[in-house]
Amino acid sequence: MSWIYRISIRNKLLLVLSPLLLALLGVAGNGFISHYAVEQQMKTVSGLTQIAGTLGDTIHEIQKERGLSAGYLGSKGQQFRSELTAQQQLTDQALKKAEHSLTQLAQTEHLSKLTELVDQFSQQQQTINTLRSGVSDLSIATPQALASYTRMVNTLLDIVGNISHLPQPGVILNDLMTYYALLNIKEQAGIERALLANTFSAGKFMPGMFQRFSEVVGKQTSWITAYQTFATADDLKLWQQTQNLPATQKALAMRQQAFIHATDNQFGIQGPDWFSAQTERINLLKELENTLSSQLSGDAQKITDTARTDWMSYLGATVLALLVSLGFALLITRSIDQQLKTILHKIHTMGNDLTQRLPVPGTDELSRISGAWNAMTDNLRSTVMEIKQGADVLLSASDDIAQGNQDLAQRTDEQAASLVETAASMEQISTTVNQTAESARQAQLLTTEMENEVQEADSIAIEASRSIEAVRESSEQISHIISSIDEISFQTNLLALNAAVEAARAGELGKGFAVVATEVRNLSQRCAREAASIRELVTVTMEKINEGVEKVNASGETLHLAAANTSRMRQYVTDIAHAASEQSLGIQQIDLALHQLEQVTQQNAARVSEAATASQTLNQQSEAMTSLVNRFTLN
Repeated sequence: MSWIYRISIRNKLLLVLSPLLLALLGVAGNGFISHYAVEQQMKTVSGLTQIAGTLGDTIHEIQKERGLSAGYLGSKGQQFRSELTAQQQLTDQALKKAEHSLTQLAQTEHLSKLTELVDQFSQQQQTINTLRSGVSDLSIATPQALASYTRMVNTLLDIVGNISHLPQPGVILNDLMTYYALLNIKEQAGIERALLANTFSAGKFMPGMFQRFSEVVGKQTSWITAYQTFATADDLKLWQQTQNLPATQKALAMRQQAFIHATDNQFGIQGPDWFSAQTERINLLKELENTLSSQLSGDAQKITDTARTDWMSYLGATVLALLVSLGFALLITRSIDQQLKTILHKIHTMGNDLTQRLPVPGTDELSRISGAWNAMTDNLRSTVMEIKQGADVLLSASDDIAQGNQDLAQRTDEQAASLVETAASMEQISTTVNQTAESARQAQLLTTEMENEVQEADSIAIEASRSIEAVRESSEQISHIISSIDEISFQTNLLALNAAVEAARAGELGKGFAVVATEVRNLSQRCAREAASIRELVTVTMEKINEGVEKVNASGETLHLAAANTSRMRQYVTDIAHAASEQSLGIQQIDLALHQLEQVTQQNAARVSEAATASQTLNQQSEAMTSLVNRFTLN
């Protein structure tokens, strides 16, 4: 949303007003389009009413031709020939007008339902020449001819009926329904004219004609009821006047005669007379039709004019509202923009002059902002004056503080230097004492190790003495064993000698045994010699062992004395190491205290230096503040 702060107040106001103006334009445009659409719809309705009137005229001419054709066919061509020829020309003219109207109707939007009826009428119109030829040649039956004309009339009536069923304003709808009912009344009257013209010309009702005549009269009565339902009071008055005319009464009286003499055929009426009377009645209905058509066109035109007046009035009111809205918007925007520009210009040109004030033209928000700015300027002027007075006092005090801090910083630096030297000397002493303590600890460790080794050597000497004593005892046992071996060898030698003697006595049988005895004597002699050798070695060994025992015992006594002396030396060295450790610990505590004192002193020196720097900065800021305050114009 930072972009909004780069837009001027005027553009912001225009931006705020733009949605309202756009909404007004949208509503106005929508209303204009709606009213304009109503006018176009009414133009379409007006055109449709004119087309309905044209189709009504065409229906009237076709009805006349149908009646003359029925009379012509009923009289076997003896009557109505010239009248029919003239009427066919009038019908052709009416059909051309109807064709043109139907072409316009087909071009009208949203009337696709009528396309089928228009195409149907075009196809029927193409067969009219064939129909006329059949009537002229008397080659077509009267019911068939009447049916063909009636189909054409009914198609046109359906077109008018569908026009009346389109969405219409209430007044137009009633007018169309009344007009449509009158067209059907006239159509039934035309069919009645053709039926009775044929009947009166023939002097009797042909088969099925009376039933058809009764149906036509019934339909005519129904459409009269419909007409009276939709007609206005004026239309009903016109209808009543038409019904009361002599021509109408005459035709109705002839119709009554047809009903009375339907069985005996004693009508007493000629076909041309009936045709003339009914034609006069139909012409009166046509005059009423023309009146209703004019009334319908007039109402449609009035509604069209009203719709045109409505949208033009709506457009004028909308344009006026837009112009007034734009005028007020521009006036308000301009007044706000000018006032803001004046305020900004005054603020920009005010500079450091606190005696200037903004204009306060009214009581709106901008005027109150100007008043608030003036009040703030008054407060600022008072504050700046007090700051100026305080700045002078602060400048003097900051000079004194800066000077005192400078002296304190110098003395603190000197004290810190002395402490550094003392700490360095104490550190050297601590190093020497630590070295002594460390050497004493090493000597203690070495003495302890030597004592352990001497004690271990003493133990080994004792064990060696015991081992040598055991060896001596074993040697003595070996000597005894060797003596036993000598005795065994001697006995074996005697036994071998005796065996040899006995073998000699045995002769040949004892030769083998003599050999064995000789070998046994040799082995015993050999064992005796080896035992003698072993005895000599054991004797020598016993002498050496005795010497070793004496020497081991002597070394054991020496090691025992050395172990006792080593224990006393270890105790002395331990006492020295303990004292050196305590001395080193004390010196370390002194050194630590000196270091802490040195750090505190250095921190004090740093703080004092910072304070001195801050006091100098404060002095500079005081001078700068005094210089800044002196820029303002206060009087």
